[in-house]
Amino acid sequence: MHTTRRLILLVALTTTIACALPALASADTAKQATASMKLNGQQVSAAAWGRHLVNKFLTILETNNPRPALTTLLNPAFQIQRTGGVRQNKAEYLAKPAQLAGYELSQIRVTRHATTIVVTYWVTILGSVIEGMAYTAEPNPSQATFVYDAGAWTLLAYANFNKPS
Repeated sequence: MHTTRRLILLVALTTTIACALPALASADTAKQATASMKLNGQQVSAAAWGRHLVNKFLTILETNNPRPALTTLLNPAFQIQRTGGVRQNKAEYLAKPAQLAGYELSQIRVTRHATTIVVTYWVTILGSVIEGMAYTAEPNPSQATFVYDAGAWTLLAYANFNKPS
């Protein structure tokens, strides 16, 4: 029940952000955001791009030194919310990023408006260590919000509901 309440609050927060940010974006910026959504030189859908952005974030967490890539990917206003109530901003997250041995995504849903992409999905994390604690390898819901900012897609907000082992 607690997880459901947090998920509802997170969805409400992300929806508010997703609705507010596009109002500030100009039509030209939205066109630039669309033009930037290319994989292997080919234009892709918002769904494919959202999946790519989530994979990019999680793949960075599989590396031995994720900080340099995360510094670029995380938006200056980045926040993360975890199941246990831990909240971190960009600087706090960069000080102790999560470490993953692998992951599998399922039930992916992507929405986009102008310069904002919201991705909800289930993720099975393999060998996850967060804040020094091992986490379960069961599928857990997650949500990522990306924004096209200063010519690049950045991760604005992230929430996961993975439980410690």
